[in-house]
Amino acid sequence: MPEPPAELYGRHADEFDSRTKLDALPEEFHALLESFVDALPGPAVLDAGCGPGRDCEYFHTRGLDPIGVDIADGMIDYARTHRSGEYLRMDIRDLAFDADRFDGVWCPASVFFVPDEEMAVALNEFSRVLRPEGVARIGFKIGDGPVEVEKWGETTVEYHVSEDEARELLEAAGFRVQSVTVNQVSPGRTFANFSCRQPVSDP
Repeated sequence: MPEPPAELYGRHADEFDSRTKLDALPEEFHALLESFVDALPGPAVLDAGCGPGRDCEYFHTRGLDPIGVDIADGMIDYARTHRSGEYLRMDIRDLAFDADRFDGVWCPASVFFVPDEEMAVALNEFSRVLRPEGVARIGFKIGDGPVEVEKWGETTVEYHVSEDEARELLEAAGFRVQSVTVNQVSPGRTFANFSCRQPVSDP
């Protein structure tokens, strides 16, 4: 039976970190990371689904004020031990932050662990905590519904959507989609990373 992603990934935080070092990732990811930093209107960043803290530490080295959150206890424990920055155990569907708290939300690889019907909940939370004119980079895996995937000899579930479905979910949450970058890493592994901005509310 598939295992919840938080339990599986949390148990393998050190192995996951060793496989996903920043300098080993493709140039497309570095470009996405840099464009996010360059677009920020301020220093407060939420790294939603921060995992072992790789990106949160990078934001810290760039002089930003990031907070990393993850539902996996093992990931948060690992990040606190090995990385600079602030890390909190938190579900992206229920963020314990005030509205308009952050200038940017960074979530390139976590939404697809949330069941389809709950993705909208997470995206609404991102929108709630993001300030007007704040920026978000949110990644989805492209496909058609739940997919069982093997990691470390065990199985978990990802929830894939079409590019159009992802765009509709983001727009329904109130985001203004500015661009999307689609990258097929391998057969069955296609990422769509959306660059979004939080509109200014009408007075």
